[in-house]
Amino acid sequence: MTAAPPTPTIPKLAELRLELDTQRLTLRPFRETDVDEIWPIVSDPEFPKLMSWNAHRDRGETLAFIRGHAESLANNEGVVWALEHEGHVVGCVGLHGVKFQVAAWRIDRAELGYWIAPAHAGNGLATEAAQAVVRYGFEIIGLHKVTVGCVAQNAASRHVIEKLGFRFVGRLEDDVWRDGAWHSHLRYELTSGEWPDVHTTMRVSRPRPL
Repeated sequence: MTAAPPTPTIPKLAELRLELDTQRLTLRPFRETDVDEIWPIVSDPEFPKLMSWNAHRDRGETLAFIRGHAESLANNEGVVWALEHEGHVVGCVGLHGVKFQVAAWRIDRAELGYWIAPAHAGNGLATEAAQAVVRYGFEIIGLHKVTVGCVAQNAASRHVIEKLGFRFVGRLEDDVWRDGAWHSHLRYELTSGEWPDVHTTMRVSRPRPL
């Protein structure tokens, strides 16, 4: 589990090769032309209820979503990939809040996030995409730690996180307010030192949250 020291030079995310291929997916940065394809997904008021964002009210909001990710990439703060499956964008996965240094500390970490259209849920595409992005974060960007979380009742997201081998850190009770109620948050993390074993076996035994 020994992790390598930080890279001497902090990478520029926008200069990296960002297109990735998995067995069933192509991962690439969003394009403004993706608006019409993802609009039916992101405008569904039921879809994001267990996530941190609200359903988009118009296509302008979806365009702003895409442009915001391009700006984050340019500012070296994150990378978000569109998920192409059989020629159509069916979701996204990202490394958000990328941070390499805080004062005298090198931290080299990011927060994993993802969503998949309901029509494609349950077939392993989210896990496939997230595994590729975690690998990219550790092996290409040189991150030391990736964190991820989900509200306690989001069983599908929790399944993805645990299948990827993330280590459970703790349960934050009544952590976020949404739709008239407080929701508890499950938090997980994975370090670069843990990654070689996790991605080789994908069967790491982790304590499960209650």
